[in-house]
Amino acid sequence: MERKEQLKDYLKDYTSRLTAILEKIEVEQLEKVVTAMITAFKNGKTIYVVGNGGSAATASHMQADFRFFVRYFSKFRPKIFALTDNVPMITAIGNDNNFDDVFVEQMRGQFVSGDVLIAISASGNSPNLVRAAKFANELGGTSIAFVGFLGGKLNEISTIPLYTPNPKGDYGPIEDVHMILNHIIVNYLSVDPEFLSLTA
Repeated sequence: MERKEQLKDYLKDYTSRLTAILEKIEVEQLEKVVTAMITAFKNGKTIYVVGNGGSAATASHMQADFRFFVRYFSKFRPKIFALTDNVPMITAIGNDNNFDDVFVEQMRGQFVSGDVLIAISASGNSPNLVRAAKFANELGGTSIAFVGFLGGKLNEISTIPLYTPNPKGDYGPIEDVHMILNHIIVNYLSVDPEFLSLTA
């Protein structure tokens, strides 16, 4: 089979896997996520975003979108920080403590009641994300989880799990969906009256 035909078949298969996950997004849960985020923005609270690997890139992307892309339709600047971006801090914590603490230690002294944590994970079982979600819950915050595969521990312990199941180990499509969720939410804010009523 020529590469072009093989690519054509693979593209069809990949997009079908991606579409299948997108169709599993529960609008009720998505609405809870958006409401929690807007409530935090209104109350002057902070949203922290965490993830590993490709999900860390999505966390950083979310910070860029919610803190800068919003300029196209609002003068309001949400308080949102990706805890994936401070490499010296991450390596110090990982070296002196362990990698499971890299997010919790960054939250200490910063995360307060009413803040929000968004944990992005394909499996939902990353120890550093689970610890961060538990820490957020203990401090009276809201923990949100974007998870796939079988949902994992994050699906069980998060205040608002946004779970879109897909075959275990199929990372590409679920990571794509988590990025798409970011874009859906930030673009949706451009038509949400409550968000648009917020002022700088």
